[in-house]
Amino acid sequence: MDPLEAENNMNAGTKEQIEAVHAEKLVDEPQKHEAPTLTRAQIRRFMLQVDLHVLPILGTIYAVSIIDRINIGSAKVLGMAEDLNLGKGERYSVILMLFFPGYCLSDVPSNWILTKVQPRLWLSFLTFSWGAVLCGMGFVHNWQVMVFLRFLLGLFEGGVLPGITFTISCWYDRKELHKRISGAYGFGIIASALAGILSYGLGQLDGVRDMRGWRWIFSIEGGFSMALGLVAILFIPKFPDRTKWIKPDQRVYLYNKLKEDRGEYKTGEVNWNSFVQTSKDWTLWAQGTIYCFTVGTANAVAFFSPTIINGLGYSGLQASLRSGYPFFAALGLLMITAYISDRYQMRGIVAIFNNFVMLIGFIIMREGFSDEVRYLGIFFAAMGVHSSVPALLAFNQSNIIDSAARAVSSGVLIACGAVGGIIGSLIFRGQDAPSYGPGIYTTIGLTTYNILALTFMVWTYHKRNKKADRDGIVIGGVQGWRYAL
Repeated sequence: MDPLEAENNMNAGTKEQIEAVHAEKLVDEPQKHEAPTLTRAQIRRFMLQVDLHVLPILGTIYAVSIIDRINIGSAKVLGMAEDLNLGKGERYSVILMLFFPGYCLSDVPSNWILTKVQPRLWLSFLTFSWGAVLCGMGFVHNWQVMVFLRFLLGLFEGGVLPGITFTISCWYDRKELHKRISGAYGFGIIASALAGILSYGLGQLDGVRDMRGWRWIFSIEGGFSMALGLVAILFIPKFPDRTKWIKPDQRVYLYNKLKEDRGEYKTGEVNWNSFVQTSKDWTLWAQGTIYCFTVGTANAVAFFSPTIINGLGYSGLQASLRSGYPFFAALGLLMITAYISDRYQMRGIVAIFNNFVMLIGFIIMREGFSDEVRYLGIFFAAMGVHSSVPALLAFNQSNIIDSAARAVSSGVLIACGAVGGIIGSLIFRGQDAPSYGPGIYTTIGLTTYNILALTFMVWTYHKRNKKADRDGIVIGGVQGWRYAL
């Protein structure tokens, strides 16, 4: 019986096996070494199909996750602080901070599950689950429960960015990767720009059905996330070797391209051995510190924006609008640097440039400059930070061959980012407002470290490439593979 005819009579596990067999049959042995039969126009159309299949839904999920994690700031000023008695001690800081341990703990285990059950099922589950947690936050009456729910929110959201990054890396070769990661990440930048306006609008429901505005924010946004999780299962892509909509000649093209780029087409599963072997690579942990400090410095934008914008005389909706403008500038730099990175395979070099932009922004955000100059600093800082994150993810994924190792490394990298979130929340202390002197100087130091560390990483990979060229070394079993600088 043909596998596609038989699959409806099989259980879920057997169905996955049949799909795998079917995918393998579409790329049989005689075809595996054929040159692609697609014309340039057909390749462009096929890659547009892949982009539409992969990027919009993943970008939407990431954007919603951003909105759902940062809406607590708006909720605080719309009555949550009074209702939950957050004025005592460090209660609000504890609520903010407890998001990050859950986020950190879930990254690598989440990608392990992702490789076993497919992105379609796992990312949909995560989206629905954090939406349910967010809905619950709208009905909390004491701050201890809010602390626990924020931890759960981090636990479910922690698997989103590593899962999205890894899924995208399975569909594209290294010359295409940075633009695609940036495309999905760009949804999150737009969400960051609009989140304040959305919360402001939902806050106007204050008093409807005897509910405070902050409860409406959590309830409505959480309900939307749950609905998205239910719908997303129809649209989130599977891994390419398990996808059935690809035509045979397209599959041959994709097979040959991925095989040539990284020596494999099928997506491997994460296991204990792949975790141990990947964790032994010191370059992963070096990249982890860079990503950690990049996320930590992002707090500078969040902490300084309200102070500077208030100093310019804006409040309410006008303040929300002006806090969003720097994110649109960041989107522009993000796409420009992503194009250059893919075109010339200059991952680390682009990341170094982004950190210099960040550094300029942080320097002129310091107290002592006019509010107009400091507002310009927010633009530079936001542009550098948000261009750096996808650059570092692409740098990481481009320099690892095995798919299971890529899954582990993206999880480790983003877990390090969660540690950076904790660092950022500790260095910007409430008692240092409004200048935040210790925080801003620490941020400048961390950015300087990133520049030096990235320079060292680029030099290390360049040295390895030269040695491979000189001695004829085959890196990772893939002929001609070289590190992306």
